Amino acid sequence: MLSLSRIIFFIKQYQKQLQKKWKSLPLLLLFPILIIGLCFFVMVSMFFTNDEEKQAIQVGLVDHDQSDETTMLVKVIDDSSLLGSYIHINHYSESEALRAIENGNASGYITFPENFTDDLYNGRSVEIPIVGNPDNPVESYIIKELIDSMTRYIASAQANILTINEYAKQLPIETEDRQEMLMQQFNQFMLFTLSKDKIIELEEITNLTTSSPLQYFTLAGWFVLFTVWIVSLYILLGKEDSIAMRNRMKLYGITIFQRTISRITIVLFYGLILAMVSFYSYIKIFTIEFYLGDYARIGLLVLLHSVIFLFGIAILELLIKSEKASMLVQIAFTGLTLLLSGAIIPALYFPEKLKSFLPYIYSTESFNWLIEVAIKGRLYAEFLLLFILAIASFFILTAIAMWKERAA
Repeated sequence: MLSLSRIIFFIKQYQKQLQKKWKSLPLLLLFPILIIGLCFFVMVSMFFTNDEEKQAIQVGLVDHDQSDETTMLVKVIDDSSLLGSYIHINHYSESEALRAIENGNASGYITFPENFTDDLYNGRSVEIPIVGNPDNPVESYIIKELIDSMTRYIASAQANILTINEYAKQLPIETEDRQEMLMQQFNQFMLFTLSKDKIIELEEITNLTTSSPLQYFTLAGWFVLFTVWIVSLYILLGKEDSIAMRNRMKLYGITIFQRTISRITIVLFYGLILAMVSFYSYIKIFTIEFYLGDYARIGLLVLLHSVIFLFGIAILELLIKSEKASMLVQIAFTGLTLLLSGAIIPALYFPEKLKSFLPYIYSTESFNWLIEVAIKGRLYAEFLLLFILAIASFFILTAIAMWKERAA
């Protein structure tokens, strides 16, 4: 009980220290905004994508067969959502297709050769030539994958149609009726295949640094900003503790742990207020639909991140005797924390070996869940790792403070 009353007493003392510095506090809070805003403005401009990169791949089609089957096959593929908005098929003649590639209007073209349908029905080998654009190797490879998917369908259809055709030849029916029967089987098998599976499997991987760079880097700037505010307030309050004052407090039985917890508490109080007020501005600027539960999740993420961060700063201060060296190491720790979080450099661009350790780093975990809730609209957040790290860092701080008290 005595220890708690002393902690409350020091919280009030640190509060008075901040009130005495009210003239310098606005500069302390505004200066990081200008520096961080300028840096992230440059980064956002680098990640804005050009409209040319979003154009669909243009594919030419030269149909020398001109049969009902090839016309229908291309029409179904082109009109359906099998290719999404990423590939457009355009009908050309041979000369027009070559001209389109030379002018850069097409990434390649495919050709249905003469007697394509007749060879298909009679079991002869069917080939679909592909001409790619040497200036667009990636797009040409995608076209090749498209044709490979089509040929897999054609190979399956040919086996079924060939069997039906062989039995149909033994029946007393006209050639035109038999061709119509084969056409029906071609249609049925095509519809079955297309409904069973897609020609191209689409897996969307969202890179927020390019898809929503303004939202991503503004949130990253906010994350860096409130972290800088917290460490600045912590260092500012520590300048008032002179060596003579510390020795005098020790004579009155006041421990290092009590002073440290009081200092962390007052920094957390003001840091959380600043963080949530600035985050509310972020929500309003981007008109994001946010509810009370979402604010609670964001607040808890900010609180846990700040607690672990401040405990780490306090531990470094206790371990290093020199004030200048301690401040230098604390600044380096802050920089490393922000760098590994992915707020300065997106974690997507980190080396693969480093990525395996990122899920266990508190700043990375905090920033990832902030993105999930604030930008992606997740209705939940995982706090277990942050809770464990916060409890572990508290016990480490307590043990070091007790050891420091005995060694002094």
